[in-house]
Amino acid sequence: MDQLARRLAALFRLLARLRHARALHPVGVGYRGRLEITAGARRFAGARLLSPGVGYDALVRFSRGGGLPEPLPDALGVAVKLPDAYGPGRAQDLLVTSSADLPVVRRLLFPGRRFLGRSFSSALPYRVAGRRVVAVLASRRGRWPRTGRALADLQAAAAAGGLVYELRLAGSLGRSRTVGRLTVGAPLEQGDTEALAFNPWAGGDLVPEGWLNRLRRPSYAASQQGRREAGRPVQRTLPRAAMGSSRSTRSPRTP
Repeated sequence: MDQLARRLAALFRLLARLRHARALHPVGVGYRGRLEITAGARRFAGARLLSPGVGYDALVRFSRGGGLPEPLPDALGVAVKLPDAYGPGRAQDLLVTSSADLPVVRRLLFPGRRFLGRSFSSALPYRVAGRRVVAVLASRRGRWPRTGRALADLQAAAAAGGLVYELRLAGSLGRSRTVGRLTVGAPLEQGDTEALAFNPWAGGDLVPEGWLNRLRRPSYAASQQGRREAGRPVQRTLPRAAMGSSRSTRSPRTP
């Protein structure tokens, strides 16, 4: 498996160098956001990150996996970074791709045309508070724009306000449980968006698990190395001046 992982990483590095961009999900837009942990997270009491009432500033990138031109369907991705979630310089990253929040089906990925009114899944499992789960982001229903151009519709919905995704955790079977609410806010500068680097192993309480995750782990660093070799900036987060405050806060409790 180690040899296969190295070959896969070499492929990702080469592809990133040739594209002068990410090996996968090269086309995307970024936003500031806010993740609020909700009462349903009590089921995962061993995960400090998921303490009900805590909120985190977030950086969110929406992307097209193959970089295919719109309106062709593509593997649509959402990458969420919580800078300083575990203290200064210690972020939590979460990556999900277009899917459906249904038993068994959430372990599969599907191409799509819209970021709005649909669900996204990690497909592969995370270990959270001793439980093996899949992470899901589900868009709340709304009267969203429908132009057939996913990134433009997303931009219009974000500008109108009220663009919210539920963060859910689920096993392969049974229904998912909502543990947080992600509100998408102001857009990032395109240069800041493309400089961001995501890695789902850059965390503590949400840990990718399983042999497929182990196989793909080296590919993240390899793709980022390929971007550097192509002269593209790569940053684990944004300077505070560009991002604004990045902190976790606990909502006040009523007595």
